[in-house]
Amino acid sequence: MNFKIIDALVGACSGAMIAFTVSRIVSPDWNIFLAMAVGGGIGLVFKFTLLLLLAPFFGAFEVMIPLSVIAMSVGMLSGMAAGNFNGGCVWITGGIMGLAVSTVIYFSNKKLTRL
Repeated sequence: MNFKIIDALVGACSGAMIAFTVSRIVSPDWNIFLAMAVGGGIGLVFKFTLLLLLAPFFGAFEVMIPLSVIAMSVGMLSGMAAGNFNGGCVWITGGIMGLAVSTVIYFSNKKLTRL
């Protein structure tokens, strides 16, 4: 069975979910370094939770590598941007970043396995 569309959807949904949660927890009054650290931590909590839920169905490699990159980058960037933008803009950006990371990892994996 081909799960390539599911990989992109998992990346986009996890990025949006992480960004939405971070934008709700991080206050605009926080220091940018504290917001970035808390956002990264929240991203890691989501990564481990989603890894435990999705790895049995899609495989550990297909889930762990994209979620690791998505969790840290989206968590940290949405933590820094939580005070500057409204919640809608942050979670849409998180979804786009998650989709981009999943797509880049898919094509790099395809190129490496072709060699």
